[in-house]
Amino acid sequence: MSHVIPKRKVAVRMRLTDGSRVEGEVFLDFIDPVHRGEQTLLDMFNKDALWFPVGGEDGVRVVNRSQVLTVEPGPGVEPGLVRRDSDAVFRRERVSLQIGEQAVSGLIAMDLPDEFSRVSDFLNFPDDFFAVETEAGPVLVAKAQVTALTPHESPPAVPATDSGLEDRI
Repeated sequence: MSHVIPKRKVAVRMRLTDGSRVEGEVFLDFIDPVHRGEQTLLDMFNKDALWFPVGGEDGVRVVNRSQVLTVEPGPGVEPGLVRRDSDAVFRRERVSLQIGEQAVSGLIAMDLPDEFSRVSDFLNFPDDFFAVETEAGPVLVAKAQVTALTPHESPPAVPATDSGLEDRI
């Protein structure tokens, strides 16, 4: 009897906090345990598991997720395996961010209603990683490793409340 769980191999390039780079394959579930459909790279990196295996030419090594700065899908990886293009995306915002010595610019897709539409609200939600759509393709970014983020747009106005306060801080 085999105890092997079938997984999909997906090529990635990762930058780690010590400056090293890891290229190899991570292993995604064919069915995500949290939502309907296939597990994506973003799903995998937002799991609670601290350690994950990466297959490479030299065999398999186990990497500590908290040491990952960025993840880029390898050549030919389908966009649907990077992140789900959810119907719940309320808006996309152009940002520039600094991760260690790397600068990244692109669009983030915020799936939050208007009352939580600031970039700071998005960053304070519990997921550890988020996707940035850059000109070169998607990059997954570890929130805890971002040292600065500059939004290039203002959040949408929120309707006035009974208190008469129209602006949000």
